[in-house]
Amino acid sequence: MKEQKRFLMPDTSWDTGAMEAWLEEMFARGWHLTECGFRFATFRRGEPIRVRCRMMPAARETLEARQEREEVYTQLGWDYLANQADRYHIYLCRDPAAPELETDPVAAAWDRDRLLRKGRRDLLLAWLALAAVAAFAVYRIASSETPVETAIRGVGISAPLSAVLLAWAVWETVDTLRRVRLLRRQMAAGLPQSHTGDWRRARRRAGMVLGAMLLMDLLVIGYPFLRLGTSWGEGLDELTHPVPCLMGWQLDETLTEVDRTSGTCLMNPTFLNPGHYDVWDRYTGDRSVINQCDILLFSCLAEPLYREWQTRIPVFAEAELTELDHPGFDGVSLARSGENTYLLLWQDKIVLYVGTFGVAGAEAHLDDYAALLREFQ
Repeated sequence: MKEQKRFLMPDTSWDTGAMEAWLEEMFARGWHLTECGFRFATFRRGEPIRVRCRMMPAARETLEARQEREEVYTQLGWDYLANQADRYHIYLCRDPAAPELETDPVAAAWDRDRLLRKGRRDLLLAWLALAAVAAFAVYRIASSETPVETAIRGVGISAPLSAVLLAWAVWETVDTLRRVRLLRRQMAAGLPQSHTGDWRRARRRAGMVLGAMLLMDLLVIGYPFLRLGTSWGEGLDELTHPVPCLMGWQLDETLTEVDRTSGTCLMNPTFLNPGHYDVWDRYTGDRSVINQCDILLFSCLAEPLYREWQTRIPVFAEAELTELDHPGFDGVSLARSGENTYLLLWQDKIVLYVGTFGVAGAEAHLDDYAALLREFQ
């Protein structure tokens, strides 16, 4: 059996009584505290003993004043044991008849009130930081020339995790304010600090909080690697992945695969856009077809993206956009500029932009496009 071991501590934000009860239980099991951190405490194996443990707020005092206080505590039968995250000093007493350290609840409330104010300040700073991050994300999207596409491209796994974090932060805030109010009432009434508590429940809560934080960290750190694992690029001549678009030789009867001079397909998925395809298909005579397909996570995102494309195409195409009716699509838009054709298709959660330059026939293959996109839904 290990002579030294680390254990997850109960949540000691405000309920020091639960922490004290847990430490006393650990000593009774033969685990003696040697070091106490923010979430974990280190114990060494020893003889099971019955003790009393007390957590005293770390007061702002000089070294000389602290040494004098330690001498008084020692004379009363209490020995300094450890420091807990610079918030509390932990003391140990083996004499069940020794007097309590806190004999004046009003005086003891002064130091605890300082910790309460610090807790409220930390809570406020956390909310301000969260608001700043949210404001920056909104500004980045709103200031973009293509806010819908920017949001779809830029939102990663951190967005849903942030929503979960927000819900957790609201719950933590309400719970913290409730605890602070309860402690303030106790101190105002001159009631002594409780030295008991449900440490098992407090440890379960601490474990849930730690597990949630580790899971979020793992997803945030690991998500880019997952994206890299699913991103790929291939030449069209050696294409092994199906793609949601038609090639130039499939649109224009005057072209064949032999006429292709170059072709590339890139897939770069994001959280909201798990299927993003960029396909460049070029032929002799400076003829080409450019495709950009977005297979979105949610169907509700498709129409805003489609509408944004409708405002963009007339700008760079310098041509009027016309909406067409087709039973296979939720939306079809077409623009022509000389030998160039710009086709925009929306079907359920897919938006496909097709730009053909010197390649004819794109609008004549709407049925083929509809059947193809249904395979990717």
